[in-house]
Amino acid sequence: GNDPSFHHLSPKFDIGYRYSRQGRVYLRYANGFRIPQASRLYRLKTNNIGFSLRPETTDTYELGGRLRWRSQAIDLALYRMNIDDTIVRRENAVKERFYVNGGRTLHYGVEAAIDSQWTQEVSTKLAYSYSKHHFESDPVFGDNTQRSAPRDTANLRVFYRPGWLPGMTGMVEWVHVGDWWMDDKNTKKYGGYDLANLKMLYSPRKDLDLLFRIENLTDEVYAERAEISFGKEKYTPGAPREFFVGIRYRMS
Repeated sequence: GNDPSFHHLSPKFDIGYRYSRQGRVYLRYANGFRIPQASRLYRLKTNNIGFSLRPETTDTYELGGRLRWRSQAIDLALYRMNIDDTIVRRENAVKERFYVNGGRTLHYGVEAAIDSQWTQEVSTKLAYSYSKHHFESDPVFGDNTQRSAPRDTANLRVFYRPGWLPGMTGMVEWVHVGDWWMDDKNTKKYGGYDLANLKMLYSPRKDLDLLFRIENLTDEVYAERAEISFGKEKYTPGAPREFFVGIRYRMS
């Protein structure tokens, strides 16, 4: 729009160095901004609160690298992101909700991924992330951890491509989501969840795919979203065990 407060430059910097045929490292910096959503900008104006929202501004720093060693490929990244004018949710004395620009939030962590080819038929992909997301001297939440922000997540996929059946790929997947705080006041945690999935793809011809998968193989009871809102606990249940069968045909 014409509001000069929404005019913002976003410089970026990226440098990489390949120290061998098998490895490289890189360093990145990016500055950005995010304009408030209209639903938050106009959600509530109480009788005693008049406010406007400024865009959030971010500074992101990332140091990472990739190494190939025989049948392994390893990616590792360290990152830190500072968000200024973070848009935070407040509630007044009568539990009416509104949004304001708070102070700064800090986000930092490590991400790792390992791709491995164990045999001609069996391979794995493992990804892991450990991160922290917290306020910095917020007038209401202090240095608390932000709500709905799991500290660790992981994903392991095991692939099987049988030599005796060309075009066939089977995959077993494990998904892990760690616990998280249900509110910014950090009064209660949700324990996270672990899921298992099974997927199969068979391509007997170049133009034909047969697909089959089972989501939530063990029929785990879990919540995709768990938060405390207006003083009440709210849970969004995850899907139970589900079966999917499909056929994909590509016309030439």
